[in-house]
Amino acid sequence: MKSIVNSLDAEEAISIKNAQKYFADHSLAANLVFIKSNFGFIPDVMTGLEAKNIPLSDAIKIDNVFLKLNQVPGTVGRMVQEKINDVLEKNQGYQTLTQISKILSGEETSMVGIPENLSLGDLAYFKYAPINSVDVERSFSIFKVLLADNRKSFQFENLKKHLIVQCNFQGKNVY
Repeated sequence: MKSIVNSLDAEEAISIKNAQKYFADHSLAANLVFIKSNFGFIPDVMTGLEAKNIPLSDAIKIDNVFLKLNQVPGTVGRMVQEKINDVLEKNQGYQTLTQISKILSGEETSMVGIPENLSLGDLAYFKYAPINSVDVERSFSIFKVLLADNRKSFQFENLKKHLIVQCNFQGKNVY
C-alpha cells in the first residue's frame, strides 16, 4: 500500500499529499497495532448492539466493554476513560435503561430512579427496547421511500398495504 501511495503524484490532490505524509510517519504502524490490540473488539460490540429483538438486559450488559476500555494503558487510555465516563454520567436515558434492565432481569427490586411517568405496565414493554437508534433510522428510510414524490397518488388503503409489506420485508419490524 505504501508503495502505491508513494507512486502517486502529490501535486494531483491534497489527499495524495496527506496520505504520503502519514505513510512516511514511522509511528503509524505502532499506532495501528495499539489501536487494534486495545480497541479491536469495538466493531463486534457495535454489530451485536445493532441486532434486532435482543432483550434489553443483554444489550445493556456492555459492562465488559467499559472494563476493557478502562484497561487501555497510557495517555490515550486515560482520555478514553474520561470521555466514556463523562458521556455516561450525563446520559440520563442510559441510566434509566440500566435501572429498568435490572428490574426486568430480577437484579433490582426497587423502583428508585425510574421516572414517575412510567407505569408498571410500561416497564414490561422495555424488555426488547433498543439502546441505539438503528431501528429508528431503518424506519425513517422505509418511510422516506414510502412518502417519496412518486408515491403521492397512493390511495390510503394501498399506502397501508405497502407499509405492511415494507415493515414485514425480510423480518424487519417498524415500531
